[in-house]
Amino acid sequence: MIHKMKNNRLTKVVISFVVIGMFGCSDSFLQDEKYDGLSDEVVYGSEETIVAAVNGVYDTFQASPLEYMTKAVFYPANFLTQDYLNVGADTFFQTFEIPPTFGAFNNMWIQNYRGIGRANTTLFYMEPAIAAGNIEPELGNRLKGECLAIRGVLYSLLASNFGGVPVVVDPPTGDVDAFAPRNTQDEVFQQVAADMEEAAKLLPWEYDDANQGRMTRGSAYAYLGGAYMWLGEYEKAITAYEALEEHYQLEENFSDIHADANKNGKESIFEVQLYDEAGDLSWGRSDNVTFIQSFSMPNEAGNGGGYSAAAKALYDSFEAGDIRRTWSVIGPGEEHPDPLINISDYPNVQEKFEGINTVGTVENPWLGADGLPGREGYYNVKMWRNPKVNGWNGPNIFGGQNLILLRYGETRISLAEAYHKTGNDAKAMDLLMEVRNRGGLTAAPTRSMIDNIISEYRHELAGEFSLWWLMRRTGEHVRYLQEEFGITVPTGRDLMPIPQEQLDVNPNLTQNPGY
Repeated sequence: MIHKMKNNRLTKVVISFVVIGMFGCSDSFLQDEKYDGLSDEVVYGSEETIVAAVNGVYDTFQASPLEYMTKAVFYPANFLTQDYLNVGADTFFQTFEIPPTFGAFNNMWIQNYRGIGRANTTLFYMEPAIAAGNIEPELGNRLKGECLAIRGVLYSLLASNFGGVPVVVDPPTGDVDAFAPRNTQDEVFQQVAADMEEAAKLLPWEYDDANQGRMTRGSAYAYLGGAYMWLGEYEKAITAYEALEEHYQLEENFSDIHADANKNGKESIFEVQLYDEAGDLSWGRSDNVTFIQSFSMPNEAGNGGGYSAAAKALYDSFEAGDIRRTWSVIGPGEEHPDPLINISDYPNVQEKFEGINTVGTVENPWLGADGLPGREGYYNVKMWRNPKVNGWNGPNIFGGQNLILLRYGETRISLAEAYHKTGNDAKAMDLLMEVRNRGGLTAAPTRSMIDNIISEYRHELAGEFSLWWLMRRTGEHVRYLQEEFGITVPTGRDLMPIPQEQLDVNPNLTQNPGY
């Protein structure tokens, strides 16, 4: 059953009629252009404000630089895999003991349903706006496609993380249920598939430079493929993923994927647009930037922070000759591979470490000047590519490095998995070799096919924003962690807990088993 919301006494997941914190298009649709407090009739009465309303849906990913992309998405995507270590207050990810009171997941729930509510409201009013001549049909239909696709992405993130969640597809009206119960995980992904199927009909393959970062037909097909993978409809997933082949390419060099100058590169399918060309990048900055680089840098370089560290096990797991290791993980005694990042330039390194240009030394690895246990001397290169960011003590604490949520390399491995699940391991191996060849590897892997696939997910995507959920989607994640790390995942705890605050306000929600 698909649920609808009530607008009487709004709860944390319910979105009011006004569009709050919208973003308008100038030379970048990340530029703030506020239309707070306007009625729906006014918002959907002109092309300018309708476009701003749709831009507000994207704000889900751009607001709250500390909580959302870092803690709500990066944390579970990486710490649960055991390839990344939390070195702070949230070490419970390593042992799958995440409390239902973990604030970042409540923030994720609120922000995702805020974005879903904005999308629902815009979809509700778009057809009347087109009919009234308030917006050209071609633009109006494209914006509908964007709302459908973003709604699908938000539901995909929720279901990947929590399993079943309430599916709400209508805006707040007087006859709807504000306290919707959970749908099943399959029902959520069925809604994602429906949204992406429709969005693919309405969206273009590409945009001009002023509109980079919007949902495209390609992003709709890619997330459609993912939804069908979760549903076990592998032939449909193959069709969706193969629709991308004439429109995307792997970057020739793995090093270019996350390069600061390569925003919206040819491999990127959906990328969160951030912006640091002007304004305050200290603790006073509130949106359109990310904290993830300061969070990922060595404590010794940034004079604090550095609460995400790579595990030595990840570093050691790369095959000899796999250049992806160089551009994924940096270890003791190594210089940063990006010529724009000179470790010796950081003031704290000059003051306390004699200006060395390496991540500590083999004899004295950087394990954190704050004395907190857990670091092993290895750090995330992918999230450490912006030369403007100084680290925890600033002055530039935040940065505008775009964050890639989905790229073509991931879809090639997912397509390999789909072919494996349909019995065509020869085709699956050909696809795995595409990404392995780009990484400098020419020999075929020799483990079981599903373990080969998980290994390629791991070495292609570690330190990004999807790995744990891809592992969980294979159905082999519990076994893999036991065999690879000796870690036993407690029953039910491969899903994250429904936030306690949401259980408190909605009596129809139920907690995941195991919590």
